[in-house]
Parts: sequence; C-alpha cells; structure tokens
Amino acid sequence: MDFWEAQRRARSKTKLYLTVFIALTLIVAVLIEWILREAAPQAYHPPLPLLGVAFLIITFGVALFQYLMFRRYGGSYVAESVGGRLVEQTTTDFKQQQLLNIVKEISLAASLPTPMVYIVDAKQINAFAAGLTPDKAAVAITQGALDTLNREELQGVIAHEFGHISNGDMKISLRLAAMVMGFFFVLYIGIRLLQVASFRGGGNRKGGNPVVLAALAFLGAGALTWLFGSILKASVSREREYLADACAVQYTRNPGGISGALRKIAQEQVKDMPKSGMAYSHLYFDNHLGLDALFATHPSLEKRIAAIEGKEYLPDEWQ
Repeated sequence: MDFWEAQRRARSKTKLYLTVFIALTLIVAVLIEWILREAAPQAYHPPLPLLGVAFLIITFGVALFQYLMFRRYGGSYVAESVGGRLVEQTTTDFKQQQLLNIVKEISLAASLPTPMVYIVDAKQINAFAAGLTPDKAAVAITQGALDTLNREELQGVIAHEFGHISNGDMKISLRLAAMVMGFFFVLYIGIRLLQVASFRGGGNRKGGNPVVLAALAFLGAGALTWLFGSILKASVSREREYLADACAVQYTRNPGGISGALRKIAQEQVKDMPKSGMAYSHLYFDNHLGLDALFATHPSLEKRIAAIEGKEYLPDEWQ
C-alpha cells in the first residue's frame, strides 16, 4: 500500500471540495441579489446588496458560532452528547482495560497525545474520533464493537480513528458541519419569514410584498446551499475515510485488522446508533444507513476492503 500517495491524493481532493464549498456560498449570495433585482425591481432596489450580504452574514455567522462551540467543549462534548461514558484508567473490566492499552499503543505509533476514551451503549459496531486539536481529542467506541471485535480488529478500528486525528479530519468535518448548519439556518429563516408574510398579507401590488420576496430568496438559497452543501460534506468525508484506512495500516502494519473489522460490519444487521448523534454521523467509523450514493458519508465497505487489501491504494474515485 502506497500510504504517501493515498494521503497526498486525499488531501488534494479535500482542498478542492473546501474551495467549492466557499465558492458555492458566494455564488448563491450574488444570485440572490441578481434574481431579486431582475424579477422585482420596483419592490427591491436598495443601493447596497442587502439580502446577499445578509445571506453571507447569517451563513458564516452561524457557522462561526457552531465552530466556536466545538472548539470550546472539545471531543468529550461530542462523545457525551451521544451518550458516551468515560472509560476510567482504574477500570477492572478486562475489555475496557484492553481498549485503553490499545489506545496507548496507537498513540505511541502515531506520535499523538493519548485521548480520552468513551464507550457508547449501542450494539452496532462503530466508533468515532472528535475534537479540533489532538490535545482535546476523544475517541468513542460502541459496546458492540468492544464485544464483537477481536484485539487485532479493535486495534485496526482505533488506528483508523487516530488517522482522523493525525490528519486533522475532525477540524475539517466540524467546519463542514458548521457550514451546513449555517445553510440550514438560512432555510429556517426563509420559512419563518414566509409565515410572517402570510399573516401580514398585502404589500406593494406593483412589485410584490418585500417580506415575501425576502422569504422566497432565503428559502431558495437555503434549500439550494443545504442540498449541495450536504453533498459536498459527504464527498469530503468519503475521501477522508480512505485516508484514515491507509493510516490504520500504517500505524499497525497489519491490513488484516482493519479489513477484518470492516468484514464484520458488512455482515451485521444491527443499526442502533443514538439518534441524538445523527448530526455527527459523518464522523462514525461506518455509517451504513443505505443512503443514496450522493449523500453517503462513507465509501462502500467493499471498496474500502478492496483498497486495503489491494496492491495499490488507488480507489476508483481517484483514477
């Protein structure tokens, strides 16, 4: 497996997606202004691009607020928000002590600080890492993974999560999540404005009701950016999963661990991850929810296994 080529390609495509994400926001802001000035010149003709600027302020303002919240509370906040319980260093449970030992082993192999470890009470095999920086990171794993996976497979899963930490994936993922939240908030404002306009009624008969125009502008812009933002977020997440798989083999020097865990996931039927954690589903080790390929946050298990066990680490998406 060519780890360095895999990492170079994944980082390159991630930068492209992030650039598209920001460009999408700016383009939609310009479109809002142009459409309103062309469609309703009598009702909307301010000297400054008010709605376009308002769209940018709301989107980036909400995104910044969300990001600051992630930064303040760290990975432990995310783990605890999905019901994770901290594994104490003094635990006498064999499986939990084995998990702590594996985390320490991989942290040495990756030259990273040892994160806090959480267990999520779910039967499904899954795990995730959260935190904007390695020193505030946390790793969470489900009870199902702890009970089902052997030590080698558990090591592969933990090494995969350390790959996310090492490559800064958590910062990227949380930034994207914050941006999509900003888009959703614009959509929400559009809906609320439309409700207000329906109560008020009337307006300028020649140019239309300005509140309705603003509501439709925010509604359309929010829906469009949320839709394409979700697709872009999923695309970035898929690229980072390939990279984390490569890091898992790099840290453990054993492709059998990570591929064995993926094979067991492919066979399981349980899907009981906490609903409160759906906002963080793109952080999971696997999110096999049967979603459309455009919105899938993870590559197919078959592709991941084939890439890990193949002679050359070049998934189809990178050809």
